[in-house]
Amino acid sequence: MTWEERKLYQDGRARIQELKDRLDDGAANDALTRGEALEILELLELFADRMSPERWDRALEAIANEAARRADMLVARRN
Repeated sequence: MTWEERKLYQDGRARIQELKDRLDDGAANDALTRGEALEILELLELFADRMSPERWDRALEAIANEAARRADMLVARRN
């Protein structure tokens, strides 16, 4: 791994931690804002080329599960 790649990785990890800290400050059943969703997509794009297909599949599955959980909570809250 080159210095540039390592720096990019570390910057991405820092952004993930900052987003996680912000999301942890909210209530567990709060829906994602459009800005938060776009930030998650930017982070996914940052790391997409640096992951094996198997790890990428597991990451997408975890994201889909979390999105479905939050959607279910939002629907339940509205009803």
